[in-house]
Amino acid sequence: MISLSQIDKTFKDRSWWAILFNLYPAKYITYFLANKTSVTPNQVTTVSLIFAIFAGIAFYDNQLFIGAILYQISFILDIVDGSIARSKNLGSKIGAFYDVSTDWLKAPVLIMVLFYQFDQLLLGEMVIFLFFVSCCANKYNDMLFYTQETSSLTKSENIQKSLIGQYFDYMKQKRLIPLPSSVEVEGLLLFLYPIFQSLLFVYLSIFLLIFNILLKVYV
Repeated sequence: MISLSQIDKTFKDRSWWAILFNLYPAKYITYFLANKTSVTPNQVTTVSLIFAIFAGIAFYDNQLFIGAILYQISFILDIVDGSIARSKNLGSKIGAFYDVSTDWLKAPVLIMVLFYQFDQLLLGEMVIFLFFVSCCANKYNDMLFYTQETSSLTKSENIQKSLIGQYFDYMKQKRLIPLPSSVEVEGLLLFLYPIFQSLLFVYLSIFLLIFNILLKVYV
């Protein structure tokens, strides 16, 4: 029997968005599926993808609230598949590739469908471009970290000795993501934006992406 505390330790994504909206239901769904069923992580990934497809259909059909809820369910299940894999030691290279591939596919497609519905394709293309650059900046910083370069955000001595360095250490101890990430941006764009239909969420997403890019590239 896999306990809730064991499942909690399997969660990698501990951003503020995940903590507020995703991890609590994901924990109990994982607990049920891992202990009461023989469902595999890849099957959960497939169901998550199906929910994302129906979210896109709902966005296209102007059922924005329904689309936002379906997207959120898809996101929660995307956490569940990895949690099941780690808690039951069912991880595989094929499963990891399948999970990452669907993740990279879902967000850009849903963003473009949603912004097409709002007749804002240019704005949607800009957001996706910033997403891509942000991911490149993250990988660049990860490369610096793993090659022990001092210019890495988390390895720089100047950063480590500063208040922001102490903040990073504190967040690491609490197993929290220190900076806004793509998780928050996706939540703003694909959950809050279709529900409230306010461009404030789009502009906030753009700000977070640019802030993330500039901070990681500069440091």
